[in-house]
Amino acid sequence: MQKRNVGRPRGGDPVETRRGILSAAEECFAAAGFVGATTRQVAARAGVNVATLHYHFGSKEKLYRAVLDAATRQDVPFLASGETPEERLSSAVDTLWDFGAAHPTLPRLSLLHRLAGPAPAAGAFETPEDPRAGFLLRTLTQTGVKTPFPPAETARVILALLDSTLVAAQNGYSPEAASPSAIADASRAGVVAAALRVAGLA
Repeated sequence: MQKRNVGRPRGGDPVETRRGILSAAEECFAAAGFVGATTRQVAARAGVNVATLHYHFGSKEKLYRAVLDAATRQDVPFLASGETPEERLSSAVDTLWDFGAAHPTLPRLSLLHRLAGPAPAAGAFETPEDPRAGFLLRTLTQTGVKTPFPPAETARVILALLDSTLVAAQNGYSPEAASPSAIADASRAGVVAAALRVAGLA
């Protein structure tokens, strides 16, 4: 990825500068997580100095929160079709698969946040609500299915399965499939099957 020149990018427009820092931070946090990414790396990728980054966001924690807020504000296509609970949940997972494939940093950010996000004791940091989990929870609730675990927990487990499978598919890993399209198809089918099992529908 090409590094932009240090200074105020795009004519010094503060809105564009902030947007550039946010975009660079999303890439850095998705690649290395909260712990691994540094403000110096983010600033270099955004083409600004660290002081400019701190001027706009204040701290690494606030920048990270802004990245998560922006990621979870993306419009999720809230639509699950089908008549049976199995069909509706499969449709919901398929919809979220397509959404995650179209927004590849989102599953990485989500997984890395679960694994190595800021410690709660560091301050009043709260994770923004992931609309994908809400979508799964509504789908489970509307179908009336009796899940083995509480519906909210079931939705979180399915989302973790979805995110980890998307990341593996993006990395081109599969013990059986060779081509990217075959990997994606096998991975999608696998996560749908796993979601049905987690929900007690298979």
